Amino acid sequence: MTNLGINYVAADEGGLVFGIGTEAGTINRRADTIVDGVEFVKKYGVADAVYGSSSMDFAAEEGFADDDGAMKMWNRILEAS
Repeated sequence: MTNLGINYVAADEGGLVFGIGTEAGTINRRADTIVDGVEFVKKYGVADAVYGSSSMDFAAEEGFADDDGAMKMWNRILEAS
């Protein structure tokens, strides 16, 4: 199975859920920590285009300290990968 990379990110209960494109369809993986996210980026890669759920803009409603929390987590994952 060829991975096409992480192409979708959503905030969910204080973590991030990644949609990952594969030849067989989309699989989802959950990152509760930056370390989890880095492992998924290393394993699956990042697609040329990554789309974000509206939950990324309203992260406080999804368990983050503020609305920027999910984007901050995603950016830290990318920086550490």
